Amino acid sequence: MNDALQLLKDHVSVRQFTDQDISPEQEQEIVETSRRSPTSSNLQTYSIISARNAETKRSLAELCGGQSHIEKCPLFLVFVADLYRLHAVAKRKGYPFQGDYTEFCLVATVDASLVAGRALMAAQALGLGGVMVGAIRNNPDEVCALLSLPEYVYPMMGMSLGYPAKLPQPKPRIPIEGVWYHERYDDSSHEKALAEYDATIVKGGHLAGREVEAELYPAFEGVYSWSEHSARRMASTSPTSCRPSMLEFLRSRGLMRR
Repeated sequence: MNDALQLLKDHVSVRQFTDQDISPEQEQEIVETSRRSPTSSNLQTYSIISARNAETKRSLAELCGGQSHIEKCPLFLVFVADLYRLHAVAKRKGYPFQGDYTEFCLVATVDASLVAGRALMAAQALGLGGVMVGAIRNNPDEVCALLSLPEYVYPMMGMSLGYPAKLPQPKPRIPIEGVWYHERYDDSSHEKALAEYDATIVKGGHLAGREVEAELYPAFEGVYSWSEHSARRMASTSPTSCRPSMLEFLRSRGLMRR
């Protein structure tokens, strides 16, 4: 198999790192590679913030729900959706700025996501491991203050990077027929594919000790499968799950007002 394809298929999330540092040259290579990601209309509506300072990482770990790997990793990256740069360009040119439309927030979010994905691939190609951190959005106002993010910018995703202390087993994915359709969306394969996936997840013990809000389901006596786990996640009103203030936060940054 092509080496690049094998690298992509071997992806795992790594949360335990050795004490070995990431060199400035490796960091530069990761960022340079991620900059070649696709971007809508070449607007490049993202930025990357590197955090190596121990106090900064400690603060970010606390804001992300106490995830210790953030504090312990040698390099933590924050990927931000960034329309501020274009706002400044429009202002210098004397043009109106329409970046408060929802579409542009989506554009910036997609741009930043593509860059983050490629950054992780680049790190893995260098022999590093890492994990995406969506919890960077748990306390977005505080993260913005900590990182001095201006208006029209919001933290989209974090990423802990380092040399893996150990590699976990790859986590199974939904069977391909449950996510891949031809010509039009077709849910006829969902029930069979998800039943197969539930069995795989249960057999592998991938959700052992990870029951969502067990206290809310004291009468549950079934098999705790991916479907049960995911349905509970979607039913949860926990602030760290649905982040109910996110729309208000984005609007306070000048985004999604129209």
